[in-house]
Amino acid sequence: MSTDAYLQTGPQPNYHLCYRTILCAMDERYDIRGYVLAEMVRTCLKHRATLPAAQRAYFLQYAQSEAISDLENLTAILLFGPLGRFSPEEY
Repeated sequence: MSTDAYLQTGPQPNYHLCYRTILCAMDERYDIRGYVLAEMVRTCLKHRATLPAAQRAYFLQYAQSEAISDLENLTAILLFGPLGRFSPEEY
């Protein structure tokens, strides 16, 4: 399934929908342990589509840098893209 299918969530997705959408997209693409992936997604959502440097170093023990970059990109698209959770239309 393409990333676009995951990111077409309709108007103003809530936190749980964002979390589930990104978790499913990342789980399909990368082989990262479930609890680590869940923590990565929560952290990325909490910090508005970025992982802080200290946490990035921690997650690099469990996931390749490409996966971390992809996580940040997917999160940014979902949160800030057209009709995203923090898009200008929301305010």
